[in-house]
Amino acid sequence: MDKLAESLGLPVYVGVILELVAGLLLALFAAWIAVWLTRNKFRSERWWEKKAAAYERVIDAFHKAKRYDDEHLRAEELDIAFDDARKAQLNAGAAEARDEILRSADIGSFILSPKALEILSKYKDASENMPRQESWYEHLDMSWSIANDHMKQFVAEAKADLKRKAD
Repeated sequence: MDKLAESLGLPVYVGVILELVAGLLLALFAAWIAVWLTRNKFRSERWWEKKAAAYERVIDAFHKAKRYDDEHLRAEELDIAFDDARKAQLNAGAAEARDEILRSADIGSFILSPKALEILSKYKDASENMPRQESWYEHLDMSWSIANDHMKQFVAEAKADLKRKAD
């Protein structure tokens, strides 16, 4: 820059100032790029965390739904009765699980993948339209199977969706 300043007939200190200004502008541009990339990475990571939490809530809800059926199946097999407190606890857990699954099916399009939403929709239809069973045991067994099958599909989709976004 000194030679450029001299060729233009400017004093040498102007060339030094131009070099400092150019260096400063380059440093500011590099810093801006670094901040922009860091911010985008942070947003991406936060979004991934939100998706993971949403998938985790639904998987936990499937687990609670299965636990209701599983404990009632075991009680039927062992011919034992639950006390009122345990019945209320299981019923509350099952209701909470169903509410979480239905809520996720309704508002999950914001975070969950289309395939995950399809699995939840199929679960809702299958659980609401179960054929009438001959016994309470058969009803529980079918309900558990429906929840288990859809949970496996949902977990596989969650892994695929979260891995795809993490890469």
